[in-house]
Amino acid sequence: MTDSASALIAIVMMGLIAFAFRTSGYLIGIQFKSIQRYRSLLEALPGCALMAILVPAAMKGSPLELGALACTLVVMWFSKNVLLSSIVGIGILLAGGVWLV
Repeated sequence: MTDSASALIAIVMMGLIAFAFRTSGYLIGIQFKSIQRYRSLLEALPGCALMAILVPAAMKGSPLELGALACTLVVMWFSKNVLLSSIVGIGILLAGGVWLV
């Protein structure tokens, strides 16, 4: 199998897997009779997903990456906004990369 065929299969499979997860999440969400009982769990999921991405990267990170992680965590703690904290962390990495090159 050529590399382009492998890449195409990988892209199609990622799309199918993402669709399957979104569909199953929707169907499971319909089954919740009382969402209030699960609200705290559902509100904690974005932070858990962010930590699952950031912590392994931090284990091998440079001082710049660790600083960006620290700023991301501080912004996340005070703003409770995943998008804003991600933008701050990425902005620090981009700015640091430009200044260090």
